[in-house]
Amino acid sequence: MNFNNSDYINITTDLIYDIFYSDISSRGRISSIRQYSEILIRKILDITPNDRVTVGNKAIVNSLKSKSNDNQLIITALNKIQTLGNRYTHTQFTGIVSNTDQITAFDALLDISAFLFVDYFSKYEFEKNPEVMNYFSYLPPELRYKVLNNLYEMDSSNIAIIDKLCLSIIKFKGGNEAYTWLQEHENEFKKIPFYADGMLPSLKKSMPAELQNITIYDTCFEKIEKLSAHFAIHGIMYETFEDAILYFQSHGKLQSNSPEIVEFNDIMELLYIGRRAAK
Repeated sequence: MNFNNSDYINITTDLIYDIFYSDISSRGRISSIRQYSEILIRKILDITPNDRVTVGNKAIVNSLKSKSNDNQLIITALNKIQTLGNRYTHTQFTGIVSNTDQITAFDALLDISAFLFVDYFSKYEFEKNPEVMNYFSYLPPELRYKVLNNLYEMDSSNIAIIDKLCLSIIKFKGGNEAYTWLQEHENEFKKIPFYADGMLPSLKKSMPAELQNITIYDTCFEKIEKLSAHFAIHGIMYETFEDAILYFQSHGKLQSNSPEIVEFNDIMELLYIGRRAAK
């Protein structure tokens, strides 16, 4: 690989500090977001440290369009950061940085982070490796929601994606939003059978009669009902990178030298560089 996390530890740590932990000006924060996004783009396109990368470079944009098959998650985010970066990096605009623009910049950066996993799961099937699915949960719910929602748009019949997307909505947006989402997809979800623990359709006949007709709608409904009540009482374990980092660090890396696991570990490591545990 041309991109190596170790080459970017110092600059990433500095940028993460400026973006999330410092009292830097709003203008400086957006500039740092732009720079950090360029590091993530280097990762996505596997670009060497010696090559120049800017979010507005046509060759970079075309490469991302080609690699992502014009995935709007990454393309739209790139356009937002380019627009905001141009506005607040150059001196033509002398006004105050709006709170709306800051929120837009943060959201676009999270979209680019999410695309790292969308790209990964486009190569390796989401449900293929249970360990990867488990470690994927050591990410903030909002990031997981963005990843899973985009994967669902690409494959709307994948049971594992629907199941985990439902959970991410509960954790990120709450039970009411999850119910609304479920009702919006009721007709399609009731047509998708659910086989517990990944059971093969050929084994369906061996299941108890009352379980044979369960659909992904039924399992999502039950999940929302139970977990909404649980989280209302106990809360969720983590909402941000700062909340989640201790869980991530305590479990370490997945132990395998397979390309699939090495690549997954690499993405997780990159996104946690510079992050500080919440007090």
